[in-house]
Amino acid sequence: MKSSRYTLPNFLPRGGIIGIFSPAGSPNPARLASGIEKLTALGYQCVVAPHAADTFEYFSAPDDVRLADFNALIADPIIDMMMMSRGGYGLSRIVHRIDWHAVGKSKKILCGFSDFTAINLAALSLGNIVTVAGPGVATDFGIDGGGSQIGGDGGDSADNQFMQSHFWPVVHGEDVQVDVDCEHPYAPQIITGVIWGSNLSLICDLGGSRFIPDIADGILFIEEIGEKPYVIERMLLQLYHAGILASQRAIIIGTCNGYDHDPDRFPYEMTDVIKTLRTLLPIPILTGLPFGHVAKKITVPYGANLTLTIKDCRYSMAY
Repeated sequence: MKSSRYTLPNFLPRGGIIGIFSPAGSPNPARLASGIEKLTALGYQCVVAPHAADTFEYFSAPDDVRLADFNALIADPIIDMMMMSRGGYGLSRIVHRIDWHAVGKSKKILCGFSDFTAINLAALSLGNIVTVAGPGVATDFGIDGGGSQIGGDGGDSADNQFMQSHFWPVVHGEDVQVDVDCEHPYAPQIITGVIWGSNLSLICDLGGSRFIPDIADGILFIEEIGEKPYVIERMLLQLYHAGILASQRAIIIGTCNGYDHDPDRFPYEMTDVIKTLRTLLPIPILTGLPFGHVAKKITVPYGANLTLTIKDCRYSMAY
């Protein structure tokens, strides 16, 4: 992993200890158990937060309890990495109650995606520490009988192997390169900057707050699920009007899935969204990033320096 103006975490040693928690929704018990089994079989020890498998209303546990689970894992000196079980909604309710200075001081790796974007953002902004936008224990390592929009099958599928081949090098602190096929109108070039972003709804949700890092000349990546393309465009326009998009060196679009078109309306597609962005912004707008609510996903060191190399019909990301 390349250096950053932010603090790099202590990377996960082989056979290290992974703390598993549920900061938002309640995981499927079978998927959580199979995800833990998979990590254990790979030689890692798992410490499961007391309420990681609980269910309370829309969440895994009440706000105070989810916060206590998080704080306990941060404070536990034996934990090398903290990994979400699944996303969902819930971190916006407790993000203001987390001691982000303590998070940064711990230098633990924090890994997750979707609603976990609140942790990625706040840890960078207030804890000054690089985190990881990557898989969840239940959603990506757990078996669900064939995969779903919110994760992999936890087995030996090509998508799962792809996910793991990009996950382990990042959390072990190794250099990684991702190559992506992408039709685009840009001249070959090399762009460097801090990589950040992830779930678009969470970026907009926390927009204007102290939890959003002030990253000029960065490389913004986004993903989304369950939002129609015009809604995604509207959220991106919010960031545009706030001046955030124009301050970036490039924008990379990941998977935006899980929506249906209105049958009586023009079928506004993500291609239309990309067209809008390319009209508004002089910076490269690239597509096809394998990241989001899908089984085949890369892992991104959130806040690390990234080298983006744009070539004809493709680009690569090195971090």
